[in-house]
Amino acid sequence: MKKHLMLVLAGWMLVTGGILSAQDKDEAAVIVRLLQEYTDAVESKNMSEIEKYVLTTDEFTVFEGGHVNLGWTDYRDHHLAPELKQFQEFKYEYKDIKADVDQKLAVATFKYSIFIKMKEREISGEGLGTAILVKTSDGWKIRHIHTSRSRRPRNK
Repeated sequence: MKKHLMLVLAGWMLVTGGILSAQDKDEAAVIVRLLQEYTDAVESKNMSEIEKYVLTTDEFTVFEGGHVNLGWTDYRDHHLAPELKQFQEFKYEYKDIKADVDQKLAVATFKYSIFIKMKEREISGEGLGTAILVKTSDGWKIRHIHTSRSRRPRNK
């Protein structure tokens, strides 16, 4: 009887472990899709679309290169909105997104690429990023983004 119970418990642990793993993979896929949709929203330059993906509170933070924005209002009004107004063409993409999800917290790493055309110049680049997301009553929301541009090769 003990042997049978042990086998049943071992089987149950394997099955539920597989289910949890599948759930984690499903949630990770949700995070990947959300981050891709976020960059699409940023490309659209539509602030109400962008706000669907982020915490619109003082908890939201962005570290971009050496610049820090604390709170959604700070980022929106003093960084994102003024920049987007200058862009005639704009392409922004996250790729190779890897997400690790817990019950109410997700962390994702990614590579990004950006192309910007303004009246006076064009900018292109790529780099690495990290996003922290929290699960809210409205679903997953981005709480923090940190991006760092890849170094340009030095001229010798």
